[in-house]
Amino acid sequence: MITCDICKARPAQFLQHHAKRRVCKTCFENDILSRVKDTIKRFNMISEGDKVLVAVSGGKDSLTLLDILANLMDNNKIVALSIVEGISGYNREEDVALVRHITRMHGIDHLVVTLKDIIGYGVDDFMHAQQKLKVRSPLSACTFCGIARRRVMNSIAREIGATKIATGHNLDDEVQTYIINILRGDIVRLIQSHPLSAPHAPSLIKRIKPLRYVYEYETTIYAYIKGFHFQDTECPYINQRPTLRAKIRSMLIEIESKAPGTLLNLITYLDTVIEPLVLKYQKESITLPQCTKCGEPTSPKRTVCKFCTLVDLILQASRVGKDG
Repeated sequence: MITCDICKARPAQFLQHHAKRRVCKTCFENDILSRVKDTIKRFNMISEGDKVLVAVSGGKDSLTLLDILANLMDNNKIVALSIVEGISGYNREEDVALVRHITRMHGIDHLVVTLKDIIGYGVDDFMHAQQKLKVRSPLSACTFCGIARRRVMNSIAREIGATKIATGHNLDDEVQTYIINILRGDIVRLIQSHPLSAPHAPSLIKRIKPLRYVYEYETTIYAYIKGFHFQDTECPYINQRPTLRAKIRSMLIEIESKAPGTLLNLITYLDTVIEPLVLKYQKESITLPQCTKCGEPTSPKRTVCKFCTLVDLILQASRVGKDG
């Protein structure tokens, strides 16, 4: 019998590639919980008086996050939010039902909303609008989905009095974000992606990512251990127009497979190097302009926010064939 490299007693069941060690179920769970707890403490992600809105899609990452937070903090200060994006063949009732089962098990309030109900349009509506207008360089479904989801999360967080929004982005996701911003030369977004960055408008609720130092393969193992029958259906739009993120993801997977631990080393290094820039940036007084259409904060030098710009495209498509 091969024993666990940590406790030296129980049989090893899983291999943590980045650490080059075999671990048992108990030691694996304890390691993940400890790492997330340390991440929350290091970056002061959650304070005693915080109320946390947890975005839960039904996938392995968000279910893992919800379960871990339920074990680390007062469940009365957690509210789970499931957003149905409006993607045919992807959003399924059983995925929401699974989240509801887990929230009930922990005694956590669970809100379920749809993009269509909140903002009037789903992801399919946006993609169909671009087809109808024959947009030459169409935006990806991910662009609209991400912007719309963030708008809804922020709106609901304010409505229920949440002080933090927690998402299930894992280590792989966060390294991808860093690389994308570096390749684009986007210093502002590079700083904003650091866990110590602060919102530049009172109406923007701070987003936190406690799984920042947990690999994607580890969230899969954690969900398996817990018996979560998580959503494994891939979004149908993911392969229609591969994004820069998808290409970087493939590259990083190959690098990590050849040199396990590279992603963890990289994000640890970048977090350390970027931290002084974050602290310097926060001392500068930055006031974001308000969108002239919706009144929400928008990027500097913009009068209309990206969200309203995308909605205008849908409205424009709805008028095609009606005018005149």
